[in-house]
Amino acid sequence: MPRGGTTDQRAKALWRLIQDEVRRVEFSDERTALTAALHMDSANRGSSIDKRLAFARDRGDFGTQPSGKQHGYDALRHWWGAGVRILGHAVDERLDYLRDHPTEWQEYFNDTVRPTYRRPSKGAQPVFANLFVTTVFMKGRFVHRRITERLMTAQEDNVKYYTARALPEMDDASFSVPVRALWGCRAERIPSRAGEPILTKLVFPTPLRRGEQHYFSSEATANDVDTERRAINVEIDHYGIAPGQRSKTMPTSGLTIRIRFDIAELPDAVWYYADVAERERYDRPEPGDDRWIRVTSLGEAEHTFTDACQPLANYGISIAW
Repeated sequence: MPRGGTTDQRAKALWRLIQDEVRRVEFSDERTALTAALHMDSANRGSSIDKRLAFARDRGDFGTQPSGKQHGYDALRHWWGAGVRILGHAVDERLDYLRDHPTEWQEYFNDTVRPTYRRPSKGAQPVFANLFVTTVFMKGRFVHRRITERLMTAQEDNVKYYTARALPEMDDASFSVPVRALWGCRAERIPSRAGEPILTKLVFPTPLRRGEQHYFSSEATANDVDTERRAINVEIDHYGIAPGQRSKTMPTSGLTIRIRFDIAELPDAVWYYADVAERERYDRPEPGDDRWIRVTSLGEAEHTFTDACQPLANYGISIAW
């Protein structure tokens, strides 16, 4: 570690690093065993590792065998032992990386509560978004242009690109449009068949190593789309987005969605949604709900999501005309 700080601060920083590596363990049973045994679950305070593993098993954290019976101690201890070996290698690799990038220790010395993210899908893009700002320009009731700025951290070595998809409305692949690179990347169109979404690789200048950050931006323009837009949606197909923060009027972290409406066609109501089913996006909040968003005299509406955005979820702003 870099010099400085108290022994307690340094110990807490190392513990945060270990916790981060536990959350990244790919295998769910090994990750569950580590979480239980290492006291990462505040409700599980057994006096021994066996008791902590049994508590997690009895609560259903490991699921059940095909026969419906609970797993025995041999299985629990096997997952714990395998998890320790996986974790040991991961921590060793992370410490090796930090020896070459000592300034990145700072994130582990931050005393703020670190959010817990659910496990991403197997095909998730291996990046975490520190900042994700998407700005939409409307023409009438239709999306004309969408600009997205991203500051992302690689979650593994040799991350060469980010895959982007732009859809004017809903998830109808037949209406997808190409994405154009603006800054910090170049666009490569991915061949697709008729009816499939148009995907674009936003290729970085050099591949990213794990823990390395990169800022890049892109845009999508739809000139001939006449689908009335009812929501501006962001799908989390990677490792998640950090909790949102702002400095006065500027977002400094997390997900922010901004809409510039056509003054000649302002909406009746605007509100945000977070991690809900598609049909719930269009359910209006009750009067006084803090999810309502004001549209300014310039026709602008925006929201910064203060909570962390989870993998396998959708976040956005709904529009009622």
